[in-house]
Amino acid sequence: LYKFLHIRGDIMTKPFIGVSGNILRDNGGAYVDLLRSYVNHDYPRSIEEAGGIPIIIPFTKNLDVARETVAKLDALLLSGGHDVSPLNYGEEPLQGLGDVFPERDQFDFALLKAAEEKQIPIFCICRGIQILNVYRGGSLYQDLKYDENCTIKHSQNQTPSLGTHTVDIEFESKLASAIGRSTWITNSHHHQTVKHVGKGLQVVARAKDGTVEGLEDSSYPWLVACQFHPEMMSETDENAKRLFAAFVTAARENITK
Repeated sequence: LYKFLHIRGDIMTKPFIGVSGNILRDNGGAYVDLLRSYVNHDYPRSIEEAGGIPIIIPFTKNLDVARETVAKLDALLLSGGHDVSPLNYGEEPLQGLGDVFPERDQFDFALLKAAEEKQIPIFCICRGIQILNVYRGGSLYQDLKYDENCTIKHSQNQTPSLGTHTVDIEFESKLASAIGRSTWITNSHHHQTVKHVGKGLQVVARAKDGTVEGLEDSSYPWLVACQFHPEMMSETDENAKRLFAAFVTAARENITK
């Protein structure tokens, strides 16, 4: 199947898109302490509906396995999850920090490195934008209360798909090009955000209080990172559908080069 889909040069070619996985621990019942590899279903659903083939990349401490997995893929999506450990950017943990998973930080860094070396399209969502920024040498606000300019509610704690605040997008960005507009009412489910921007990255989207909502690398073939969750919106929001379609198209075009 893999060879069949990849030897076709027409528009129907379906790219294989990896989604970074996480670990879920059962807290009770018959399977207490059982570890499960998972991603939220909205990620693979959004990729499949946009014409791609989603491949969940299970979390592993074996970074060689992580890198070898990326070598088989046509694009990478970094999904959400735990806070990024501040030790990765030279800070001690502050009281507003949530749960961290340092081993997954290293896993995601390895996926990013392998994807960049292969020059495949990269889409980073929520924790993904934070991982990207730290990987590139940037830093984060460990909690939005440490950003004196933050005045908007960024953790909406209600219907996941509901758009609750405005994001202003740079007109010349890949993000604006994908959705065909420079503003978007997005959902918001985070308490950390970009502080100092990492090397080679440009801020392409902000909330009205200045909070960074989008990063890109203009020197990279296709790299879009957003702080909000378009995968949660893509069933009903046309902008989210267009963004996933642009990602899958970039992955497909990368195959046929």
